[in-house]
Amino acid sequence: MQRVALGWDEFWAELFRIKHRNSIPGIEQYDRMVVEFCIDTLGLEPGREVLDIACGAGVHSIEFAKAGLKATAFDLAESLVRAGMQRAQEEGVEVDFYTGDMREMDYHERFHAAVILSHSFGFFDHEGNMAVLRGAYNALRAGGRLLLDLMNPYNLPRFHKTWTKVAGGYLLNEAHVLDAASGILRGRPATFIDVENARIVVMNEDAMMNNNIRMYTAHEIRELLADTGFNKVELYGQNKLPRTPYSADSQRMVVVAEK
Repeated sequence: MQRVALGWDEFWAELFRIKHRNSIPGIEQYDRMVVEFCIDTLGLEPGREVLDIACGAGVHSIEFAKAGLKATAFDLAESLVRAGMQRAQEEGVEVDFYTGDMREMDYHERFHAAVILSHSFGFFDHEGNMAVLRGAYNALRAGGRLLLDLMNPYNLPRFHKTWTKVAGGYLLNEAHVLDAASGILRGRPATFIDVENARIVVMNEDAMMNNNIRMYTAHEIRELLADTGFNKVELYGQNKLPRTPYSADSQRMVVVAEK
């Protein structure tokens, strides 16, 4: 078999965020549950504007739109944005999709709420992550709220090396490893056996850069948000209703900050 190294947007984004994600049992019910939690926790009523930062293929944005919200969504991967636009059209809802870098948001007091879901915060160095928070803060109206849905750094899942059958072939996913000294959850290379095209696909350097996530503690997140200008921070232990207090044993660390 031919062996090729491909980048995030040209191959891996669609494989992970669409094909692999769609293979997870109950994922559609999970997505609806997360959006229900966001709407209830953020107090969003129909007609309110919500910004979905790093939206992936837009599954949550589309659910927001179905609930009567005005959803704007963007992702760095053009392939995912195209998929989101197509799905929104198929499902008969309007979402304002565009391709963009979460560090370069340029909104001013437009949205009632903003969300960063599926642990999509922490991909950059300190200044890059702060740029994301500042952009979200500036995008919110006075009294607007930001919701971060993160992994709980004190109760991380047990990561294992896995083989998964997905459309077109088989995905070998190496286990993530937590670098305790830096607080970074380091992704490991993935390999896809592309049966349809008789090739083995590995990650190039660009794709590998999307694997590392800085795991912030609750104390660190509070300080980052305070430095950004947010004046109220709430913590919850799961991304579904009913809301539960955050603890070291919680499934998730959901952070809600008010401007």
